[in-house]
Amino acid sequence: MYKYVLGLLACAISVNVFAMNQPQLDSMAKDLKVIYTLLDANSACPAKVQQCYLSELSLTLPYDLNSHNWAIYFSQLMPIVHSSNSEFEITHINGDLHRLSPSKMFSGFAGGDAHRIRFYTQDSQITRSEFMPNYILADSEGLLSAKVIASTIPTVDPETGLEVQPYLAPFNTMSQLRIHERDKTPWMGTKYLFENALRPVLTEAPIDIIPKPKTLILSSEPVVSIQNGIKLSLVNIKREGISQALFRLSTLGIHEQEQGFNVNIKRTTTATLAEQAYTLKISAQAVNIEAATEQGAFYALQSLIGLLNIETHTLPQVDITDAPHYMFRGLHIDSARNFRSKQFILETITHMASYKLNRLHLHLADDEGWRLEIAGLPELTEVGSTRCFDLSEQRCLLPQLGAGNAPDASINGFYSRQDYIDILQHAKRHHVEVIPSLDMPGHSRAAIVSMEARFERLMAQNLERDALKYRLVEPQDLSRYRSIQHYSDNTLNVCLEQTYQFIDKVLTEVQTLHEAAEVPLKIYHIGADETAGAWLNSPACSVLKYSEPSLNGYFIERISKIVTDKGVEVAGWSDGLDDVRVKNMPHVVQSNVWGTLAHGGHQVAHRHINRNWNVIVSNPDVTYFDFPYESHPMERGNHWATRAVNTRKVFEFMPDNLPAHAELWHNNYARSYIADDTSSRLEKGVSAKGIQGHLWSEMIRTDEQAEYMLYPRLLALAERAWHKPDWALRYKESRSFDKNTTFMTKGALQAREKDWQRFIALVGFKEIPKLASQGVFYRLPSVAAGKSESGQLMVFTEIPGFDIEVKTLNGWQAVSPKMLHSTALAVRAKLGRRVGRALPVSDHVLE
Repeated sequence: MYKYVLGLLACAISVNVFAMNQPQLDSMAKDLKVIYTLLDANSACPAKVQQCYLSELSLTLPYDLNSHNWAIYFSQLMPIVHSSNSEFEITHINGDLHRLSPSKMFSGFAGGDAHRIRFYTQDSQITRSEFMPNYILADSEGLLSAKVIASTIPTVDPETGLEVQPYLAPFNTMSQLRIHERDKTPWMGTKYLFENALRPVLTEAPIDIIPKPKTLILSSEPVVSIQNGIKLSLVNIKREGISQALFRLSTLGIHEQEQGFNVNIKRTTTATLAEQAYTLKISAQAVNIEAATEQGAFYALQSLIGLLNIETHTLPQVDITDAPHYMFRGLHIDSARNFRSKQFILETITHMASYKLNRLHLHLADDEGWRLEIAGLPELTEVGSTRCFDLSEQRCLLPQLGAGNAPDASINGFYSRQDYIDILQHAKRHHVEVIPSLDMPGHSRAAIVSMEARFERLMAQNLERDALKYRLVEPQDLSRYRSIQHYSDNTLNVCLEQTYQFIDKVLTEVQTLHEAAEVPLKIYHIGADETAGAWLNSPACSVLKYSEPSLNGYFIERISKIVTDKGVEVAGWSDGLDDVRVKNMPHVVQSNVWGTLAHGGHQVAHRHINRNWNVIVSNPDVTYFDFPYESHPMERGNHWATRAVNTRKVFEFMPDNLPAHAELWHNNYARSYIADDTSSRLEKGVSAKGIQGHLWSEMIRTDEQAEYMLYPRLLALAERAWHKPDWALRYKESRSFDKNTTFMTKGALQAREKDWQRFIALVGFKEIPKLASQGVFYRLPSVAAGKSESGQLMVFTEIPGFDIEVKTLNGWQAVSPKMLHSTALAVRAKLGRRVGRALPVSDHVLE
């Protein structure tokens, strides 16, 4: 077979009179202009395709080139199902990777003339960030060095710091925003925001903190100055437990001084203070803190920082009694799809702790990357941590998600063993627990490819026994499947014993790292979601598939026992956990319920809560921060679960009453929906144990983009995780909700609006400036713009504290009360040196 392939290759080279050399390929990669145009997000589809969109690729060279000896590899999230240009062929490789190559009909490039290739792609893509960059040009035989096509490399706008996609034509029509006739998604530009956003009413920050405490009483009017520093007195409190809060104070200019203001911190065993609870009393004489644990004292100091005026270094005199609503207050970071630097993780932990979040769910392996060094399995990071152009996948994984061809790109990388230990220890100092996750049995392509490279290496050394030990491929398995992300080979075979040997090895090494860090592994998240229909023709499964009701359930049950036997609590995504037999699961199980609210997500949550599992509310409609802030093409994000998750939506979430949102929210087509809880009600005395935000990274290639997606939404997540507001509708069983029900009273809605005004004043006037001083690349709000009756321009940002600039024919200038709407071309928010994305004032969108 090998000689046959070589013969074909030699024949192809001998007859190809249009062969390309390296200088020609380099020149073509440098000069080829690629323009991608989304023509219609709701197109009539080819036969047997229910939903699709129509696109066009335009290829232009400034000179003549008559060569058939090239191919372009590019990422298209959804598979292309039909192309109408006979001069080109488009082939789906695997995952999102496609190849475009000239057919026998190709007439060559004529200088300046564009070749246009129209094609249909199944399902939908809408936001600009879903259209991946870094197209790769290669020769047909693979003899030359592949190059990234220069015109497809994204750049950064020097004013906003946001990504620019020069290869992607403008999005300016509703046909590029809506995916079918029922889709009523609005174009959230300046006019929409002016008509729908809540205008801020407070002009300064109130005396309060984020997250809101249980009680806060202003005890006296005069403020207390701590500009000369603080003097600590500790009783039954180890300094190590509060050191990072003290360090944060020092970064704001408040240092420990012998003559500083007295701060007394006492650890008490009184029954009135639960774990993580605290009291904070600020008077003219001293700051007095009492807590049952060092964690509670740490949170009290974070509250003190929240009260601090960072300009005057003064504190209000208040009495605070506080405790969290949820003990589990989490954030999920996906470092697998696109890598997040160690520094980003450390800084994120610091910010989490500032707002009393205490669980970091760290996603370390998926199809597109393995990100944790494992002793004894070097291929996992040598091969599995990098994506580049190597179709044999001996050096790296396929260049999915627009990875390009640079092994040292920021999307590649891994955490060394010492890196991970450092992360664990940093988290411990901030009272944040790290929950590692190496997703299995689906989402495991990086592991499978890496272990196949290990197999090949050891077989070449005649070490067959060692080679087979962790091999995750069964050569005789002829199963054909396609995962949600369109892979045909990303699922571990749950019937192979070496699968469990591999997982046990990995788990043992992860637990060893935790022990080295002196941070015990308490919870391990197995993933277990989105498992494709694999194993149907696996010889290893020939018996088991008839004795087990679900092979995925069998896998989860078996892995759960392995995890539990190591003294670790098992966690998983709810869809996988639905495959198990509850009686075969450990007594303690964490379930991240991620069903969308608009499609019965509350039913899944209630079912798992009623099992007495530790349910962590993870509904994508509101907790997934990889979705856009607003339904606008320029906003980065995915779109399958919701079209907009702004800070206000996260703030308004009522995680203890999931079905109630049908009365207030819409589905991902901007339409009302029904949430019927009459047959899925919660049993008496049970509830969810926590809430978690999620930052998946398929469309997030840099740490700056990740920060943009997190802040300020992370603050609203912290608010809902720590504090249950009085306006939140209490759960009552057997209700059905829709747009016509009125369980949420007018009084409650008014109270919610008042609470929102308090919250955004704190965000805009106090917390954003703190984040800015720490170099966080937060999102500046979009500007709402409208016209007064007299024709003057009226503008605001939903979050206050930002300057607003207007673009006229004379350029950018500060907004003024007398500025006419007719003279304004665009508006943007500004704070210090940062400016936000400019939006046109005339929000005319073509149908």
